[in-house]
Amino acid sequence: MQTNLSEAARHRYGAEVAESVLRSCVHCGFCNATCPTYQLLGNELDGPRGRIYLMKQMFETGEVSESTRTHLDRCLTCRNCETTCPSGVQYHKLLDIGRAAVEELVPRSTGERLRNLALRAIVPNPGRVKTALGIGSALRAFLPASLADKLPRHQYAPKPRPAARQSRVVLMLEGCVQ
Repeated sequence: MQTNLSEAARHRYGAEVAESVLRSCVHCGFCNATCPTYQLLGNELDGPRGRIYLMKQMFETGEVSESTRTHLDRCLTCRNCETTCPSGVQYHKLLDIGRAAVEELVPRSTGERLRNLALRAIVPNPGRVKTALGIGSALRAFLPASLADKLPRHQYAPKPRPAARQSRVVLMLEGCVQ
């Protein structure tokens, strides 16, 4: 895709990489087929192709909004899109550069920064998640209804599932190729 980065974007860290990744995308849309956020929300801007358009616009015009940040934040960075991209677009590199630029141009509120810091500290550690859920369950009566409804009422131990067995028949063709 043709890109014309603004002067401000050219002086930003990673501009050459961003331009290279933007140019490699042909907008075929194969990436959307494997993107979990696009599958769930159905919004073009919540898929890799839409996010690439948003970042391209941001790098070319310097204009960015909270909407752009929201769509970039929704990306799980699972890189499923990269596995199906026929052009080999390194989407994760562009996303990292785009997120850094958005953070610089549209600062977050103190509450959002604290929430994100807490999530980064708790979510990657299963023990911390369990502890946080326990504390939340104990304090359920004191929480706002919108938050209390999101907590599980009971903790159930996972039960083993029996493996499903199916008998199948395989046909082997004998021919000159063997």
